[in-house]
Amino acid sequence: MLLVLFGLPAVVVLIALTLLLVGHARRRLRDGGGVRLASPKPWALVCGLAAVGAFLVFAYAEGAYSPGLYGDKTCMWRMGVRAHPSSYSYFPLSTVCSGGVEIVPGWVNPALAGLGVLAVVAFVALPVAGVVRWRRAVGVRAA
Repeated sequence: MLLVLFGLPAVVVLIALTLLLVGHARRRLRDGGGVRLASPKPWALVCGLAAVGAFLVFAYAEGAYSPGLYGDKTCMWRMGVRAHPSSYSYFPLSTVCSGGVEIVPGWVNPALAGLGVLAVVAFVALPVAGVVRWRRAVGVRAA
């Protein structure tokens, strides 16, 4: 349901953030400057990309593998066995059908964790980069 409601806007945001990040990198390289870690803009773009990517992965997996209203149809569609899932959880995303078979692919939870950690690291680095950039600017003016 999340993917149906918010999938297209999230994909548009993902594409826009990617284009902004690529454009920023092109401008930096074209102007002769290398990669700067103390620039808040790339950190903000990476944070947004990771957060939107994690949302899209979760929305896809939750929509495709959650029991929803018709749990027996989820197991039937994925395994060919018409039975209700024996267990389901959101974190970690898991749907276990009859016979103890996990139907959520193995890449979903590591992708969610990796993108979540990247989003948090970039979010924490954003104000740090702003302070470092501000101090460099103040140091240049004072000298």
